[in-house]
Amino acid sequence: MRQRTRFTVLTTATLASLLLSLLPSYGAIWAPDIRPPGPNVVGVNIVDSFFNTGENVSTLTAQGTPRINPDGTPNARLCKAIGTAPCDKPDQTFVANLLLGACKSPADQWCVENLSVRKKVESQTKLATFLRQVNGQTVINTPGDGLPGGSTMSLWRAEGLNNSGGVDTYAVYVVLKATKAPGRGPVFDEFTAMVLPYSEKSGFQYEQAATDEMVLPNGTIRVGSRGSSPECAWTEAGKCGLMEDFPVDTRASVTLRVSNQLTGWLMGRMADPIIDVQPIDAEQNKISIDAEPVKVPKFFATTDRTTASPAILASLPRNADFSGVTNGRANEQGAFATIANWKDIAKDTAAGVVSTWSATTISNGFGSPCLSDRSKLLGVVTTNAMVYEGTAPRFENSTLNYQVGGMHLNPDGTVFQGSYDLVMRKATAQCLYGFTDAPITAIVTVVDAGKEERIETSSLQELGTGADKWLKLSARGFTFSSPTLKIKLNQAKPAAPAPTQSTAPAGEQKAAAPAAPAVKAPAKISITCVKGKLTRKVLGLAPKCPAGFKRK
Repeated sequence: MRQRTRFTVLTTATLASLLLSLLPSYGAIWAPDIRPPGPNVVGVNIVDSFFNTGENVSTLTAQGTPRINPDGTPNARLCKAIGTAPCDKPDQTFVANLLLGACKSPADQWCVENLSVRKKVESQTKLATFLRQVNGQTVINTPGDGLPGGSTMSLWRAEGLNNSGGVDTYAVYVVLKATKAPGRGPVFDEFTAMVLPYSEKSGFQYEQAATDEMVLPNGTIRVGSRGSSPECAWTEAGKCGLMEDFPVDTRASVTLRVSNQLTGWLMGRMADPIIDVQPIDAEQNKISIDAEPVKVPKFFATTDRTTASPAILASLPRNADFSGVTNGRANEQGAFATIANWKDIAKDTAAGVVSTWSATTISNGFGSPCLSDRSKLLGVVTTNAMVYEGTAPRFENSTLNYQVGGMHLNPDGTVFQGSYDLVMRKATAQCLYGFTDAPITAIVTVVDAGKEERIETSSLQELGTGADKWLKLSARGFTFSSPTLKIKLNQAKPAAPAPTQSTAPAGEQKAAAPAAPAVKAPAKISITCVKGKLTRKVLGLAPKCPAGFKRK
């Protein structure tokens, strides 16, 4: 069935890798200036995806037993194909990091069908023109192993939609992650899709990104990456796709052909997305994502390890003499500890702001099987927060809870204003609360331990028709450190129908009364309630503040 709604790593652990760059970054949008930091300097960089820190090429690795050695080094070999040495051992687990290329025919699977970039005031989508695939490392598609092949980033031209570099070129990065255990078929863990405006630059310092096997001093073989540059969406020998900003007031859309295992929940770095999911066959879906890009604050900081706090030292790689920069994903649980540990060094200020369009599958929610169905799209969570929970909202004590976090200030010293949108199937809400199909109301609460809190919430919206109904809730204007957003849904119990009495003579059927004219539903009213530093918005026909709160 068609699902449609509109609503306005090689490992799952934190990847730690040292990035070396010969020259300072000079990207058109902010990028971390990661150079050799010196023998005693350590740092941390939080990213949405590792696409420009080591995962921008397709790889297939075999991990033996144990997968991680006692000294913390990975135990892995780089594969050409499953069953070909050194990837032919019966106890090996295979981990795939596969980039999807552009579709070449209507029959192709596991590919990018199209890209569109347009002004958001335009309702008609104009497809971009495919230019080429980036030159780079690929993975052969071997029939019978259950995995697709791996390509490279695809490059496109959206005619007339010039980015901040003055050109109309865009890269599409779609990475699929899968694991294949001994004797089992592959499990497709997640995909990430990104649209990256770029302008092409030349320079001797750029090399083609790749992965290689490296032998460590203790004899362990590990797989590492080279050639990535933080300011580049992609690199080739002597070339860089320098990342640029999107044109103002635009929307981008991508259509993918991927496994139907990759549904459930999506996380978006975007605004007002339109999601469309259509089955292709018993195993594949066509997923279209259309949305506006957003500005996301980024975290990057360095310090001398001799003055670092015990918490920072404990989070570094295990080798005692480590110096360099570790990279962590914004949706890992450890990201909250990272920003807390480094907050003072960063002066509670974001390092930069990045123009972002991305969508990622995320883990299922906790607390209820209603949030765990992966057979269909259940919902989308979008936020501009620096870090966020990498799961669907948790259902606890009758509220849907979701934590976000970040620095209090933007790079220019202004206070950062957070945004959060939760859109989910109405049927999912009915499952959670036992609701009927009657209208639903909501209370959105932002609980923040910080000194300052400001919240504006939008009205609850019901979107779609028939069986394809969705709920959209929003929170706007709150500040960080690490607030938890709590959403409580409510539904009034329907009134019992009044009994009717018949006055018609026995055996005589009374004519049906004409239908009453439709009555327009009264408008809902929104009020603001306060209790100390807590603020709640209550929406209803005759809203009242909860106990302990006063109307503002």
